[in-house]
Amino acid sequence: MSDRNIRLLVTAGGLAAVAFFLSAFVRIPLPAGYLNLGDVGVFFAALALPCGYAALCAGVGSALADLYGFPLYTPVTFVVKGLTALVFSLLWRRLPGKLRYLALLAVPIVPLGYFAFEIFVYGEFAWADLPMNLLQASVGAALALLIERLTKGRFSV
Repeated sequence: MSDRNIRLLVTAGGLAAVAFFLSAFVRIPLPAGYLNLGDVGVFFAALALPCGYAALCAGVGSALADLYGFPLYTPVTFVVKGLTALVFSLLWRRLPGKLRYLALLAVPIVPLGYFAFEIFVYGEFAWADLPMNLLQASVGAALALLIERLTKGRFSV
């Protein structure tokens, strides 16, 4: 195994652990519930890792957090967060200059993915989660971009 592959695996594992920790344990109370910072890990993985690694890292780290606290959501989270990281990472890498910020079009994947699942589980009450899920994904993307900017991309593998 090459040094680059080892670096990729170690970084992906570390970022999966970060996504797990931020999802499971870092909660910001709000009047309508709480906001977890797990999406910071999802979007930062998309910035720091190649697309496939980012998707797997984000999906596994986030799904493990749900397995820990909300097991019903585990498979949905794996798909939604993995797809979000994949799309964000692809757009970020393929678009030139300031057009890279169009990668933020991946943010709605989170609320829409969960909504598609919740409409079958909760019926019309699924609408209630849409704003919080959009807020959580937006905050996660903004903080990940801020961290990437402050570290000047030093974490890219």
